[in-house]
Amino acid sequence: MKKGFTLTELLMALTIVGVLAVLTIPILMNNIHNRVFANQVKNMAATIEQLAQDELIAHRVRDTKDTDFGNGWKILSEKHFAIAKSCIPNRDEMTNCWKTEATGKDKVTYKTLSKKNISVPDGLVVILKNGVIMRYSTQSTNDKIAGCFTIDVNGNDKPNIAGRDLFTFCVSIKGHVVDTYYAQGMEKTLEEKIANCKSSNSSAAPSYCFGALADNGWKMDY
Repeated sequence: MKKGFTLTELLMALTIVGVLAVLTIPILMNNIHNRVFANQVKNMAATIEQLAQDELIAHRVRDTKDTDFGNGWKILSEKHFAIAKSCIPNRDEMTNCWKTEATGKDKVTYKTLSKKNISVPDGLVVILKNGVIMRYSTQSTNDKIAGCFTIDVNGNDKPNIAGRDLFTFCVSIKGHVVDTYYAQGMEKTLEEKIANCKSSNSSAAPSYCFGALADNGWKMDY
């Protein structure tokens, strides 16, 4: 006599599968999104570092401050990036471009991994054709770097979290992309950088998290 599953047993099995799917699919999707974000940050950093090296050669100088990186208007131009929109550096940019000062459902709020609200730094802003929002500020008083970029790799869309889609990195005078630790003359281990990224409640979180991501082999598993 052949035996099969009863209807009750099949329903129980389907229920178990459904519960497992509910528990695991969000985790899998989150891991996929993190890998995508990490690759986008890596690609942006590589693109900007190559641009910095090209600028040093084109201007025949040894300091990126003597290139277009020494002027925000010049570096954030169509000469260097595929720009969809340039934003005037005033309140309008934060309302209609990088929408942290918008109202209602359009308002964008950024948080750290520890759930603390933060603001993005001041500077010139552009939206690239690939959807990245990018801000640049020159650093005339720092002898190690020419300026710093803050990017949101998927624009105003969520998650809007430092260490996920929001990062800050700098360009050294020798044309390399570096983190805030280098810019401030500090040496930190990977473990310290990850700890700072995860625990930071300040607007420095995007900088801390870039250092953690880059030193972690571009793996967003912190």
